[in-house]
Amino acid sequence: MKKNKLKLITEILAILIICLVSFVGVYKQDANKMVNKIKEYELAKDLKGYRELVFEVSDAVEVKDSDGELMGNTDTYSDSDIESNSLTKTENKVNSEESLTLENYEKCKSIIEKRLNYLNVEDYNLSLDTQNGTITLQIPEDSETDHTVSNILQISKFEIRDSEDSSNVFITNDNIKDISSAYNTDQNGTIVYLQIAFNKEGTNKLKELSTGEYATKPEDESENEENTESENETTDENAVEAETEMQNEEEDSNNENATKEDKENTADEASTENSSEESTDENAEEEQKKIVLAIDTNDMITTSFDDPIENGIISLSMGRATTDSEEISDQLRSTSTIALLVKSGKMPLTYKISTNSYINTDITENTIQKILIVTGVIILIGLVIYIIKYKLKGLIAAIAYIGFIALYLLIIRYTNVEVTMESITASVIIFIINYILTYSLLNKKEDKINVDKLKSWIMRLLPIFIISIVFVFIKWTKITTFGMNMFWGILLSIIYSYLLTRDMLD
Repeated sequence: MKKNKLKLITEILAILIICLVSFVGVYKQDANKMVNKIKEYELAKDLKGYRELVFEVSDAVEVKDSDGELMGNTDTYSDSDIESNSLTKTENKVNSEESLTLENYEKCKSIIEKRLNYLNVEDYNLSLDTQNGTITLQIPEDSETDHTVSNILQISKFEIRDSEDSSNVFITNDNIKDISSAYNTDQNGTIVYLQIAFNKEGTNKLKELSTGEYATKPEDESENEENTESENETTDENAVEAETEMQNEEEDSNNENATKEDKENTADEASTENSSEESTDENAEEEQKKIVLAIDTNDMITTSFDDPIENGIISLSMGRATTDSEEISDQLRSTSTIALLVKSGKMPLTYKISTNSYINTDITENTIQKILIVTGVIILIGLVIYIIKYKLKGLIAAIAYIGFIALYLLIIRYTNVEVTMESITASVIIFIINYILTYSLLNKKEDKINVDKLKSWIMRLLPIFIISIVFVFIKWTKITTFGMNMFWGILLSIIYSYLLTRDMLD
């Protein structure tokens, strides 16, 4: 008997701890303030407001610099920017008339959807006007919204091309098999890389470039050539000096008269030799051809190949080695963003943001508070009925029921189930189901609770449980969140009632 009482007290204490964690939180000091370390609820956009964006097909023209290099378009450069930076507007539209097709509109929508998924944006609405290609996007407003908006419309045009002739393109997005961020840590710190793996065609082309005219010329050969030329020049100079001395001994008077003229000639010859040497060096440098790796209008690296690349994989350093965790995190984030944009595909059309506005939710915080208060009052009345009708066992059942609610709310938070009006409705249904289940365990005629009664309840709940699983896989936030709440609620009700509530009431 004492053992049963001690077990019951332990179970009640455990429930009280769960209630404190769920309803109050766990607070720790952080930067001179107390912060709750328990995860907050994930509110859906229909409860906390959302960002609405309208993307229109751009009618801008290209902007180039004085060398004819593409710098951007009139959507990104104003007239004052163009004038102050000595840029030139061209007549080339970023979107040709031939490219304005339904196929390209739908492809752009598909790429934007991929990028939203890569950026972990789940609760969104995306629609396309098939007549003019206008795309409307609604996404939740949070700390990542601006980052999403700034990257979602990038063209992500990847090229490896000649450094001198931008029209000579060797590798494009079509040759990329995979692209991702990576990092390597050594004694100097951590370096973040952009790792690109190419398909068969890209691998063959990369091998051809790295072993051909874009391969770095060995320094030893050029040094030997320079040393040989230097030795030959030295020998010739010595021979000239010896001959000059012999001539000076034989014709002193002639040399004295011509001294000034000889000095001038010597200076001219030296100048000619220096010019020749500089010209040779410049030619040698020009002979080393280089490639440019670029994304959109950004030249990420200009280089030649020191070693042949035969495996079709290149790794680009995205910064210096560092031990600063914040800097490493920023580099990883920007590199990962570049990777996912390129991986999602090149946009066939250029879009611009015509509308960027915040939409307030119709459901106010006051409305949610009223719903919670009403639900809480109903639960309290139900627990009072337990206590009045079943006395001590009713009190124990009430404690077990409150513990169930606390544990259920923790599970909802840590499984990242978004809170919507539909999910709140599902939670209310779960509270009713568990209340009835607890009442059936209390309303027993025998001293021991019959396990068969729990089994019969499981069979009744099984169809609802299966439906909730189906709802989870429907890609509609309202249905998905309802299904997730029902899934976790029914599963927890069965396990909690069998393992804890039944044991406490026995």
